[in-house]
Amino acid sequence: MISTWIALGVATFAAVLAVLWPSLKGVRGYAPRAAHDAALYRAQLAELDREKAEGRLSETEHRDAMLEVQRRLLAVGEVPAETTPASPSGRWLIAAAAVALPSLALLLYLPRGTPEMPGFPFAEVQAQRAAENAEAEALIAQVRERINSLPHDSEEARRGWVLLAGVERRRGNLAAAIGAYRRALAIRFEPALATDLAETLAMAADGSVTDEAMALLRRAATAEPADLRTRFYLAVGTLERGDARAALESFRAIEAAAPEGSAVRAIVAERIADAERRLRAGAAPGPTAEQMAAAAELPPEQREAMIAAMVERLAERLRAEPNDAEGWLRLARAYRILGRGMEARQALDRAAALLPDDPRVVAEKMAQGRGG
Repeated sequence: MISTWIALGVATFAAVLAVLWPSLKGVRGYAPRAAHDAALYRAQLAELDREKAEGRLSETEHRDAMLEVQRRLLAVGEVPAETTPASPSGRWLIAAAAVALPSLALLLYLPRGTPEMPGFPFAEVQAQRAAENAEAEALIAQVRERINSLPHDSEEARRGWVLLAGVERRRGNLAAAIGAYRRALAIRFEPALATDLAETLAMAADGSVTDEAMALLRRAATAEPADLRTRFYLAVGTLERGDARAALESFRAIEAAAPEGSAVRAIVAERIADAERRLRAGAAPGPTAEQMAAAAELPPEQREAMIAAMVERLAERLRAEPNDAEGWLRLARAYRILGRGMEARQALDRAAALLPDDPRVVAEKMAQGRGG
């Protein structure tokens, strides 16, 4: 045991020393302005190559732009940053820190840590998770069997389907959750439950409010006109269908009805700004999930041309309207369907920065395999 602690101490000291060693050698000064300019020009050269490869620059335009940037790069040259040697007192302070920090960590760990805890290999973690999932599946199967044994139109069966829908949704099994919600609503309609189903349908459709979801939301809004969540998703669906004016009126009404200082107001304010931009620009919202699905039915050449044209129009508009959160979200979906993973992630990052709490952003992250 003692030899183990000695080995750990030596390894810790070596790791800390490796981190602090550059400071012992000296401190590198800030790079001068010319070095920053050179880095910028090199990035511009790479961007010009990308634009040429994507067809946005002709051969002549690319050559002229490259010559100009290269001329500027040669003009600034490369200016190395100076290194200031560390003072003797500074070296002693760093050396003392290299000893004191691991020692302090050890003193804090010994009374609170568990050095005798055995290892837990990743394979065992995976096996445990698989066992937990199997147990959950077995329990859900039992619950489903129990619900099916009840009278199909009973209130007890309805409560069972609602419970099962919530469990499946939290597990990420959206198809099973949608089926359970539908079974519950078939027994008795409830506005809040209809909105839950509409929200789940939207998550399964990469965040788009589907036609079935819109029908459910309209019925829920008729039964419970004051519900802000129902009204919000209705307005989102209206905006997706191109009626920015009606959506803007709905968002403003929701903002007026929401409590002062609530998170709802912040989310709706972003939607209002988006709807106003749509009205000003008078531009199409970009390819929807339905358009992308329709394009998938075309012959390969026509499909590629149609999708590329829609995506390029949307990307071009977003260069002029960089705060269009809805546009970035649609662009992320389109790039994902096209298999352009890096561009899909970049577009989704822009959307997430503008809509940090939007469930559609979470749904798109899940679709891209990035987690919540």
